[in-house]
Amino acid sequence: MKSSNTYSRYHLSDISHYNKIFNQINFMTHETVIIYLHGQVGAGKTTFVKSYLNYLDNNSEATSPTFSLVNEYTVKDLKIFHYDLYRINSIKELYEIGVDYYFEQAGLHFIEWPDKFTNELPVSDFDIHFLSLESSRLVKIHKKT
Repeated sequence: MKSSNTYSRYHLSDISHYNKIFNQINFMTHETVIIYLHGQVGAGKTTFVKSYLNYLDNNSEATSPTFSLVNEYTVKDLKIFHYDLYRINSIKELYEIGVDYYFEQAGLHFIEWPDKFTNELPVSDFDIHFLSLESSRLVKIHKKT
């Protein structure tokens, strides 16, 4: 079976425009979905996840996993995991946070800084790249099927 790839690009001048993306893309393509988030510090990776959680549930209290390393949410019976691997310095540390346990669970898995541990992580279903511009942001979404 031949796989195909889909690319979408968005130029956003305000984070409220993320809803336009969420209206067009169904992340839940199967029971467990792996989403890699790429971009420099401050490019909007965490803001994207927070916006998605608010899109699903306006009462969502999403926070950055910078210090907790993994945040887990349940929104409308959907498990959402948000990983920030920026401060993880070794494969040993990666497994100490229980990454193998989390990936056994169904849901959406948003992973910031996946390039640090590509060989240890599940293959992504989506790769999302963020680029900050002077007063806007470019978001490129690569959906693998």
